[in-house]
Amino acid sequence: MVALIGLAGILPVSAELPSMNEKAWLGYFVGVKNNKFQFGVTSQGKATLMVIGKKGEPMTGKLAIPVEFRIDETLPDGKIVAHKLLPETLESAQPATDKPKGVIIRGKVKGDASFEVTVDEARGGISLGGHLIEPGTLTKNPLRFCIEVRFPNVYADAKKDGDKKVVKAFEDKTKGDRVQVAWADKKRKKLDTAESIDATSKDINGEGIVATEVEFASYDDRKFEFTATENSLMTLSNKQPGALRDGFSLTWAADPAKDPQARCRLNLEMK
Repeated sequence: MVALIGLAGILPVSAELPSMNEKAWLGYFVGVKNNKFQFGVTSQGKATLMVIGKKGEPMTGKLAIPVEFRIDETLPDGKIVAHKLLPETLESAQPATDKPKGVIIRGKVKGDASFEVTVDEARGGISLGGHLIEPGTLTKNPLRFCIEVRFPNVYADAKKDGDKKVVKAFEDKTKGDRVQVAWADKKRKKLDTAESIDATSKDINGEGIVATEVEFASYDDRKFEFTATENSLMTLSNKQPGALRDGFSLTWAADPAKDPQARCRLNLEMK
């Protein structure tokens, strides 16, 4: 890892990241695909996670799961300002690949704050990391590098016309849906995905989440398993109180004071 970080210091300047030549990966700098999921980062830095359905094809469109790399700034009143990456600043010393191992991407946000993203294929899953390099002109408030995984409204196309048979069929289909979190204090909490909740509350997040399991029937009952390595945590959130199946985010960040070499990771496996 030390060698990789050293290499990142001599990354060449580039208008955008290179792209793979294979038809299935045109426009992608990094891609991983197996029989359960597909993950890719485009040459513009847009990352997406897609489940491979029973027919062997990626579930795209409304079921695609965006993954965002960004820098969050915490204002004195506690509000968070999310600074998105600027595609034109992206660079990497490595070639485009569908077998990422220690791939490093560098970029900036508005204000010239720079960050580094690490992408690895690991044990049939994906391992992501990253950290703030320089604050640029954003020196007034605390900054942290974040990775946000955004689950969409997974039943946006479901019929909800009040017909009893339709409602019963929907309830039967979704009865196995679940989101379960494990907090840093090792306690666990199972969340009702149909119940309206404030996902930003401490009742949901505790002192931070170290593991999250997500399962929705709309993804052919695939189970997502997210884990945060030591000295990093996850939090759940939604734009407003509502059912988790209507959309929520999982955001990962490391504690830079405890992770000076940026070894912390957000790991994803799918069952």
